[in-house]
Amino acid sequence: MSEPPMHPLLAQAQALADEARSAAAAAVDLPSIAAVRARFVGRNGALKGLLRSIATVPPGDRPAVGAAVNRLAAEVEALLDGRRRALEDADADVPADATFDPTLPGARLPLGSVHPVSIVLDEIRAVFTRLGFDEVSGPEVEDAWHNFDALNIPADHPAREPTDQFYAEGARLLRSQTSTVQVRVMESRQPPLRIFAPGRVYRPETVDARHLYAFHQVEGLVVDEDVSFADLKGCIGTFARSMYGDGVVTRFRPHHFPFTEVSAELDVRCPACGGAAGPCPTCGGEGWIEVLGCGMVHPDVFRKVGYDPERWTGFAFGLGVERIAMRRWGLDDIRMLEDNDVRFLSQFRC
Repeated sequence: MSEPPMHPLLAQAQALADEARSAAAAAVDLPSIAAVRARFVGRNGALKGLLRSIATVPPGDRPAVGAAVNRLAAEVEALLDGRRRALEDADADVPADATFDPTLPGARLPLGSVHPVSIVLDEIRAVFTRLGFDEVSGPEVEDAWHNFDALNIPADHPAREPTDQFYAEGARLLRSQTSTVQVRVMESRQPPLRIFAPGRVYRPETVDARHLYAFHQVEGLVVDEDVSFADLKGCIGTFARSMYGDGVVTRFRPHHFPFTEVSAELDVRCPACGGAAGPCPTCGGEGWIEVLGCGMVHPDVFRKVGYDPERWTGFAFGLGVERIAMRRWGLDDIRMLEDNDVRFLSQFRC
């Protein structure tokens, strides 16, 4: 059979084959061989890609030119296979490191730990989820309506002073409580409701052993027909026993919140001194430790979100997560929870 005419496509194929042979000879490792294979004879390789241009060859010459291109591609693949085997054999001949003992245990990587605030938050989630509450969330940058007005906090209330809030442009502010989420939920959903809202809140406090300017709260809300203070006591009592043990002693102390009426604080008997009189670093000699604030939702709050207070009643509560963590582990400085000191945080395991 006579040689096919030197069609430009065949000349291009021979040039690519020569280039592939040179690249294969210069390859010094297996990744280089793989790169040469992909470049010239892979699925999108330059040499095999010439076959897609076979229509430019005169019909009578196409079989011969196509066969010649395929032969060149096969020769390059065979060359690359041989070069790959040679490199693999060379690697196999390299002596193993005499200092390596495969029977020794591997290097153990250090394990991380769960932040104590996250541990407490997860426990709180577990308690209220078992009680049938839905977890909800909301924005941390709020407007005055959701942070104050809808919660029955009037315009002249001291809590709205610029020194008591982080105000931003456009009459907005960093939320000072997660009660804002309760308002948003009531605006978008109809009763019955049973929700809790964990999240970060912000207040311009002077940072000291007991205060932070950014900390975590969990707010809860129940709205239904014929909800009473007895339901509130049952729910909060279950929470206290779940967090502090079945033997915990609690009391409800009268208090005032603009958005609840009747309002109360929940205290637990000091676990350090057992409520005995005398100096105690945990409770300051009071015998009781404040845990959360709670109360029956004020009828004006219901009116502001469009609920009928003659039909619906409910209770709400709010607690500080860092304070619970401090009491859980006997911490005397809340800043320990924010300093991100690895020596401190590595003590905690979930």
